[in-house]
Amino acid sequence: MREPPDRERPDEAGGRDPKHASGPVVELGPPISDVPWSSEFAQQSLEVLILLLDEGSVAWLKPMHADSLHVGLPVSSSPGDVVIETLGWFGLIPRVVHSTSWRHEEGRLVLTYIAVVEPPSVVPQDTLQRVEVERAELARGDATAPPREIGVEQVVEHALRHLSWLLRDDAAIAEALPDWAAVLDRYQPEPFRALG
Repeated sequence: MREPPDRERPDEAGGRDPKHASGPVVELGPPISDVPWSSEFAQQSLEVLILLLDEGSVAWLKPMHADSLHVGLPVSSSPGDVVIETLGWFGLIPRVVHSTSWRHEEGRLVLTYIAVVEPPSVVPQDTLQRVEVERAELARGDATAPPREIGVEQVVEHALRHLSWLLRDDAAIAEALPDWAAVLDRYQPEPFRALG
């Protein structure tokens, strides 16, 4: 009787002999959490709002087939690094990458980053579309609870108000976005407007 090839040779317990297995053996590391899995456990996602200056107005590079761009956030990664890597997928050059907000949405925690980029000459076909940003009322909750609903346009509005504040408070942001000062004046929080 002919002996089976090495890759098919069973071990004494009836399984495959590891020294004759085809392919590498992968050792798994420790668990990423000691919290038992549960359907009640919140998942997280990273939302990237890609903005640019387009002839004096703010434009948003928005996914063609989604409300906003969401990417997975590996537990071992820095969110800012993941944002920069994501921009690279589209050939975009970042000027500012900054976290602006978070919200709970459909059973997951959404961490939002604003990414101000150099205006690209082209983006990969059928990926992102350029949309002019319109003003939106902020979503407001009460003193101890978030708003009942938060639209993506409201998240963009909040991000631009945050960026307007940073432009006046953070030297690195001011240095990175000198050409944004005039457009971000429109997004000044009320106390800044009062000080004129």
